Amino acid sequence: MVRNGAYLHLRCATHIINLILKNCLLEISDSVNAIRNGIYFVRSSTPRLNSFEFYVESGRVQRESLPLDVKTRWNSTYLMLEQVLKFRAGFDKMAAVDMPFHAYFKEDAEGKKRIGPPSRADWEAVNKLVQFLIIFYKATIVLSASTSPCSHKLYHAIVTMTKNILMLSTTAGPDALLRTKASSMLGKLEKYWSLFDDKVDMNRLVMVAAVFDPRKKMKFVKGCFDKLYGKDSAASTHLCAEITSILRKMFDEYFMIANKSSVESVTSSSAQSNATFSQSQEQFVDEVSQRTYIGNGLQYEILNDLYNDLVQESAFREKADELDQYLKESVENPHVLPGTEYDVLSFWRVNSPKFPVLSLVARDILAMQVSSVASESAFSTSGRVLDTTRSCLTHYMIEVLMCTEQWLKCEIKVNDRGVTRKEHLLADYVMQDELMRGYGMELYGPSR
Repeated sequence: MVRNGAYLHLRCATHIINLILKNCLLEISDSVNAIRNGIYFVRSSTPRLNSFEFYVESGRVQRESLPLDVKTRWNSTYLMLEQVLKFRAGFDKMAAVDMPFHAYFKEDAEGKKRIGPPSRADWEAVNKLVQFLIIFYKATIVLSASTSPCSHKLYHAIVTMTKNILMLSTTAGPDALLRTKASSMLGKLEKYWSLFDDKVDMNRLVMVAAVFDPRKKMKFVKGCFDKLYGKDSAASTHLCAEITSILRKMFDEYFMIANKSSVESVTSSSAQSNATFSQSQEQFVDEVSQRTYIGNGLQYEILNDLYNDLVQESAFREKADELDQYLKESVENPHVLPGTEYDVLSFWRVNSPKFPVLSLVARDILAMQVSSVASESAFSTSGRVLDTTRSCLTHYMIEVLMCTEQWLKCEIKVNDRGVTRKEHLLADYVMQDELMRGYGMELYGPSR
């Protein structure tokens, strides 16, 4: 087990975000429920939807324009609130003059008076909540990818959340309540992701994984430390030294494992070749090999043996310098198609001959799951196995569909040019637009 399992445990990042935001939503649950009830009223019938459309000045309103959330999923609640804020004026007008709207909130729901209609305080509280949720929502989108590695993105997401909440909590402004909420949120973040709290065991591989992104390396990690703890501060210097030490120890351990496996393979092949010799030949070789002295106390030497020793020593030094070479090289600046992401695995696959040992470390580090979303996506059977066009399937076929669900959902990709995808279409459109702009400049000259 690598490093004796010291970095084996890694918490689910999206689960931590869910725990942080759960209490935040509970604090203004009445305001959220008031707005949710207002949306439910508008969506409940076509006449009510038409009545609401009369109060909205932005144009035609459909049921999809006011989505309802899943109460147990905060990201669904965020999307609902972000959308409904666009129609705040319509709800305010309806609350002022629409009698059925007022009557709806006087009714009982589950033995209690229905919460609402949403007041000015409710809208302001929700507006402030959305400002917080957008920070975590974007991080969740990044960490919820189910078909690509996410471990090298986790620390970037943590620093982004922490830095934005820290700015809200320390920057002076007219909204003191916003600063108070930001300070409370920052404390909850540090409860799970803090590098200097003895009660919080934050896995250091979160930062090590970012180093194996060739676009970032140690420059990115050091920049994050400087942003959070001050440029060239004692805390930043200490953390940089700690991450470098972990990298070196992991590399040395993988180097020993790789060296041991190569020696075993050479020994195995040598044993197989020696098995072809006859018994008499083996005895003759043993007798000759024992004659190590040629006279006057001089030992018999073979230049090939000396050369092999030099080659092995040189190879050892080259492998030992892999980590230093990777960190000293400039970061990658690849050209990525619009709408696509940089494939970090392709870099290590192509450069594995150049970094044979370091690529083994990258393989295991980038394979870490920082969220359980990927597993849930692969094995979830929440969708319909039998669609409306099928009346029945054999139990064997149902099992096949469930087991191959993850493969069937993946995009078909033969190669970069074999299948036309939306990313390629977007890239072609951008290129054609740039060519047309350049042609126009040459033909007519710059516009005045």
